[in-house]
Amino acid sequence: MSEKGQKPKETSQERTDAPEAADRPNPQRWWVLAVLCLVVTVVEVDATVVNVALPSIAADLNATSSDLAWISDAYILTFAACMLIGGRLGDQYGHKRLLQVSLLIFGVASLLCVLATTTGQLLAWRALLGLGGAGILPASLALVTVSFPKEERPKAFGIWSAMTVLGLPLGPVLGGWLLNHFWWGSVFLINIPLVLITMISAQLLIKRQPAAGGRGLDVPGVLLSALGTGTLLFAIIEGPRLGWASPGTIVSAVVGVVLLSAFLAWQRTAAAPVLDLGLLRVRTFVVGSMAAALSFFVFTGIMFVLTQYLQGVLEYTPLNAGLGLVPLALLFTLASLVAGPMATKIGSRGVIAVGLILIGAGMFILAAADTLTTYPLVGASLSFTGLGAGLTVGQAIATSLSQVPPALAGVGSAAGNSARQIGGALGVAVLGSVLASVYANNVLAGLGGYPANVAELSSESVNALTQAAAMVGPAEVERLLEIGRTAFVDGMHVSMIVGGLLAVLSAVVVFASLPKGNLARGEELV
Repeated sequence: MSEKGQKPKETSQERTDAPEAADRPNPQRWWVLAVLCLVVTVVEVDATVVNVALPSIAADLNATSSDLAWISDAYILTFAACMLIGGRLGDQYGHKRLLQVSLLIFGVASLLCVLATTTGQLLAWRALLGLGGAGILPASLALVTVSFPKEERPKAFGIWSAMTVLGLPLGPVLGGWLLNHFWWGSVFLINIPLVLITMISAQLLIKRQPAAGGRGLDVPGVLLSALGTGTLLFAIIEGPRLGWASPGTIVSAVVGVVLLSAFLAWQRTAAAPVLDLGLLRVRTFVVGSMAAALSFFVFTGIMFVLTQYLQGVLEYTPLNAGLGLVPLALLFTLASLVAGPMATKIGSRGVIAVGLILIGAGMFILAAADTLTTYPLVGASLSFTGLGAGLTVGQAIATSLSQVPPALAGVGSAAGNSARQIGGALGVAVLGSVLASVYANNVLAGLGGYPANVAELSSESVNALTQAAAMVGPAEVERLLEIGRTAFVDGMHVSMIVGGLLAVLSAVVVFASLPKGNLARGEELV
């Protein structure tokens, strides 16, 4: 940003003025934040809205179970794999420009999803949606960073991150309502007017940020990062379905690790690295990013489990299941607003550690649920989880970026975003794998006297129980459903205990690793 009344004329001057301009409060910064919050809400809604539409898509497009899994996973895969690239492009060419281009890609991809007539087309356009999201998220967070002075950033980050979480349960709610009135394409069609609104608002409200420019684009780093992350996430996502010991899973994991190792080695010598490895030497960045990633691990993992539990075991409708998740987002928002004042009293590390312990408590509460549980217990679990994550995420993001210079705002926010998205993918993969393993073993053991095809179908997922029940006599239906639902609850107990223990352990690590003080405001007391 240039001095008042002047326009930047050359790249070197822009780089000189950038830090000074970044510290000058933007008088429209809260309106800017509102626009950016709308942007990220649209992106996060799209991550979950498709889940409630999958049965309709399967019926209309004759999709198999594998097709449906990839329609859901394609978005996450390209989203996480391309996040670092998005951050680097924002630093190179300007975050506002990246935001507008990414929004355009997102809107076009949404329209193409609406027009898709085959599962292959829909899968490809979902991947394109993820590519748009990979540019939107780091650009929006970088714009928050450069629009707010340091003392206001924790509050801004808390509000921004609250909207990213609000989008997760809002997806099933919005999707359930749309499917009650329209066809499955409506869950993508709703993106288009929202994208248009945000593009116009961003153009009017967000000032053009100076780009670093002049350093070129690290093409080998871009390719190694995208291919390595994508291949590794393929192994994580497909592991539960293909089998962790299957050749496809093992080869994908090994190739992913090799490519990412080559990426890190290349970044040490690249002239314009995608990831500045100096970030990895900043303790606050590493620990803060880890804490935020764990919160997303819990969020995506617990929502993956809960949506199946509410619909498959407690027999909620998709709309009611989505509404049941709303307390998670509301309490997250409340906690994110009080996290800043708390940090002035007990320090950032204290707030993050308390938040992680509350997250663990929420997961332990859900470990007490059974096939007859009423909503109050579920609501209590979501309340603890929402409060804990609200305390953790905003402070963790602000802490991780507190010592990152404005010139690296894009790549720093992108690296943190990548960590959170990978944390989310791991949440689904790890907790989902634990759940699926226990569920399948218990179902197959409990249905030993049933026909093999019935037992095999029932073991696929709790959502397949209704189909399996149609294959047996009326007298056996209730017993089959009870065995399957009990098996699911047993698997849920184990996955929640694993997640809860991980959250508590992480609280200890964070408290021991971070220095004292309100780190989000730069007040570090070693």
